[in-house]
Amino acid sequence: MTIQKTFIAVTIAALAGLAMGGLFGYAAGRMTPDFFRHVIPWQDVEPIGFATVSSAMVGVLLGGGLGCFGVLIQFILKLRRPDA
Repeated sequence: MTIQKTFIAVTIAALAGLAMGGLFGYAAGRMTPDFFRHVIPWQDVEPIGFATVSSAMVGVLLGGGLGCFGVLIQFILKLRRPDA
């Protein structure tokens, strides 16, 4: 696997995590706005925007981590292959 394919795989995984996290955060902010409104004790925030942005950020981290894990597993399997 070349460095370009590795970069593309991790980037696509991070973008997929961004999209799924943002969608989940939007739905969670719409269903439970009171939960997200008082996350910061000294300030009220806009619940849908806060839930969407925070979930999208976590989605990028988890998606990128999953992409890196997949690349690592592929690398280990390639090393263990007898024709490598």
